[in-house]
Amino acid sequence: MSRPRTFDPDVAAEQAMGVFWKSGYAAASMSDLYAATGLKPGSVYAAFGDKEGLFRRAFETYAAHFRATLPEGLTGLAAIEAWIGVQADLAIEDPERRGCLIVNTVAERQAHSPETQALAQARLDDIRAFFRDALDQAVGAGELASDADPDQWADALTGTVISLMTLGRAAADAHTIRNVARAALAALPRA
Repeated sequence: MSRPRTFDPDVAAEQAMGVFWKSGYAAASMSDLYAATGLKPGSVYAAFGDKEGLFRRAFETYAAHFRATLPEGLTGLAAIEAWIGVQADLAIEDPERRGCLIVNTVAERQAHSPETQALAQARLDDIRAFFRDALDQAVGAGELASDADPDQWADALTGTVISLMTLGRAAADAHTIRNVARAALAALPRA
């Protein structure tokens, strides 16, 4: 009979998330993960299977935090402007300049299995879907030109978020990051 777990897997995933977010999947050693979580190898493997299983759990923990940054109670242009602003703030205010674990995972794609790559792509698709919905709302409310192409702008705004997070990881200055955010919003074809 196996012993009951004496740790919370959600807490361990949160702790591992910090290691993966800062170091990346390939550079995160199991020793680093054991130190961050306080777990022994057997506990990690019993709870998560392997390093990739732990990464996926940590990644989903990050994705939940990321979803929590989406604006509530706002639609159309207000939602877009608010969320781009939040992403710029996150890129600037992170003292460790870790960027975005979603973007970092996509950039490190060769280190991941096809299943993990698909997980990261699905989160990018979620970002695009947020923008696509908000753009449809903005066109419907007359905030954007009626001939604005929501698919094109959803792609462009998704690229803006990726750029903001990448600039954050690269330790770009706040002025540069805010300029990227402002330029993306100014380019929208307002009615």
